[in-house]
Amino acid sequence: MDLTEVGRLLFTLLCFGTFIVVALIAYSKKSKKRYDEAANMLFDEDEPADAAVTQTSRGAK
Repeated sequence: MDLTEVGRLLFTLLCFGTFIVVALIAYSKKSKKRYDEAANMLFDEDEPADAAVTQTSRGAK
């Protein structure tokens, strides 16, 4: 095994470990409340969708 193969192996293990950590954080019970709030933000808006479109439209007519 030469140095290039060892480097590739270590990089692969680092990427896999990072993936596992991100997956554990994303599916942890602490994150569930934040994700539920983010999912319901669309439904909690007070103004109608048509009003939001006309206010932000500044393009050519």
